[in-house]
Amino acid sequence: MKNIAQIAIIKPLHNLFDYEIPANMTNIKPGCRVCVEFGKKKVFGFVINIIENYNATNYRLKEIVELVDEEPIIDKETLNLFIWVSNYYHAPLGQVIGVGTPSFFRLGKKLNGDSSNVQRIDNNTISNNISLTKEQNDAIKTIEKSINNYKCFLLDGVTGSGKTEVYKNIQNKVYIKGSQTLIIVPEKNLIPELLEYFKVKNMRVAEYHSSLTPKKRFINWDLIQNCMIDIVIGTRSSVFLKIPKLGLIIVDEEHDPSFKNNTEARYNARDIAIFRAKNKNIPVILGSATPSSETILNITKKKYTHIKMRNRINNQSLPDLKVINMSNRKKNIIIAEEVISAIENRIENKEQTLVFLNRRGYSPVITCRDCSWVPQCKECNLNMTFHKNKDLLMCHHCGRIKKFYNNCLSCNSNDIAYIGEGTEKIEEIIKDKFVNSNIIRIDSDNTRKKGQTEKVFNDIRNNKYDIIIGTQMLSKGHNFPNITLVVIMNIDQSLFSPRLKAIEQLAQQLIQVSGRSGRGRKKGEVILQTSFPDNEDLNCLINHGYEKWMEKLLLLRSNLGLPPHRHWGIVQAKARKYLDAENFLDNIKNLISKNKEVKIFGPMPSAMQKKANLYNLNLIIQSKSKAKLNNVIKDCIPCIKDIPYSNKIRWTIDIDPIDYD
Repeated sequence: MKNIAQIAIIKPLHNLFDYEIPANMTNIKPGCRVCVEFGKKKVFGFVINIIENYNATNYRLKEIVELVDEEPIIDKETLNLFIWVSNYYHAPLGQVIGVGTPSFFRLGKKLNGDSSNVQRIDNNTISNNISLTKEQNDAIKTIEKSINNYKCFLLDGVTGSGKTEVYKNIQNKVYIKGSQTLIIVPEKNLIPELLEYFKVKNMRVAEYHSSLTPKKRFINWDLIQNCMIDIVIGTRSSVFLKIPKLGLIIVDEEHDPSFKNNTEARYNARDIAIFRAKNKNIPVILGSATPSSETILNITKKKYTHIKMRNRINNQSLPDLKVINMSNRKKNIIIAEEVISAIENRIENKEQTLVFLNRRGYSPVITCRDCSWVPQCKECNLNMTFHKNKDLLMCHHCGRIKKFYNNCLSCNSNDIAYIGEGTEKIEEIIKDKFVNSNIIRIDSDNTRKKGQTEKVFNDIRNNKYDIIIGTQMLSKGHNFPNITLVVIMNIDQSLFSPRLKAIEQLAQQLIQVSGRSGRGRKKGEVILQTSFPDNEDLNCLINHGYEKWMEKLLLLRSNLGLPPHRHWGIVQAKARKYLDAENFLDNIKNLISKNKEVKIFGPMPSAMQKKANLYNLNLIIQSKSKAKLNNVIKDCIPCIKDIPYSNKIRWTIDIDPIDYD
């Protein structure tokens, strides 16, 4: 009789692996790291279960090579969280642990430093010089009633209504009773401002995100799990952190799609945060000016408590909105004269303008006027975007690049047409119009260096720039008090997109980016350029507001049987041959088609049919019951390995998808 350890390996494999426990490893426990021989390599894995007095089989199991940890480095609570996420999202357990732990942790490294140095401060940390509004006070009173037990609150506040100050007050009450707070944000660019906001009177605050060095991430992880940190501010992977005295979770900008991990284990950090809070019996606050359809539906079902904040602090009014019809303008007019005039007015008054266009590069399409050549990515069959600053053609889907010097790569003609516009072209036009102004473009192409984004945001707050041109990086949560004009350009494609949540995300983006205007003492204005000013969705949003627009959207989705009223799971297959992916999904469809508790759609091509030289197809599985949907998929997974040529397919499962690329 042998003692066996079931090990999770950090690989996309759905099963655990059995290893014999050597006689000298009597103290091995679930949550410990071990070194094992996997194939011909030695790798580190995590002990999930111990099976004592295991009946010997007719084949010999490999022994564990080394026990890395004398005591579990993953505690029982966190290990159970990993297991739940693996089961709910049908993701390999080792892969879930991989995305939820620091890389040093997974490489078997130990931290030798002493974490017992920054000590707890027991005094009230809130500054008394901030006067709260009635709505802020009411929100705090409502939430603090449930400070010792689980309740999910939606803090639904317009941009500039002071949601962060509510967070701070509730966090302080949690701190006073000796507990820690986790604040999760959709993007790391939002963290520096929050770090400064919460660092008051020696409050111990730590950040946790992918841009930290592996060592710094491991150090912060160690400080957090040893209760040497009071507030953790991180991106989506921070939802997995071991926080022993966790007393409050805050999910800021809860609507944001960045909370959904779209590679490897396809989890949603917002939903895991709610699950974790419920299990821990602590409050969780979801904050947003544009709540997601899922959250609003849970409000209507009385699952969450709805707190509304409809006024900006200091009696600031919301910005005025002006719509400019671009359909009756000349084709070569990209920025309307009214916009140019409005920007000139801001410059004269020493105020700032934000020009928003959610498309980087110079032109999304170029073509040769002589031979009609259009550059396409060979691996995705999609048009490549021209980036003028670097003389590049780039595929924004797989990252493939080609050098391009304004000559046709087919006939060598220099008669090239540049169709459409990205942030680079807008920057060129604006620099030509405003030659004496300070102008900056902010997108992922020019903010890659560490600390660069934070420096630029500080420069904006210090009025170094008159005009800021940027993508969605600028639409979320930032406070730029001197921006009084926001210009929103070229949203028309999203109005007619077939993607599942395209129109919802567009509405959220419009409201969020509009909220960057008029946050200081001066009145703000938003100008929206569109060729479809009579669009029904756009008119409803502008004339009746986000709340009424969302009611209409949820009614439409209910009538059509779409999420969030129905539960979706998507099996996605990627293969070098279209037919291989299609046949693979057909086999899965046959496995589950007899089950009448689900509906099946497909196989069908993804919105992006080909990416990185792989064809992408989806099988959509739908049910009224989330439990029944998950059971069907769970029963199906063990059979997938028996599908012919399944080794040629890269397949993933996406539960509660926000898109179906």
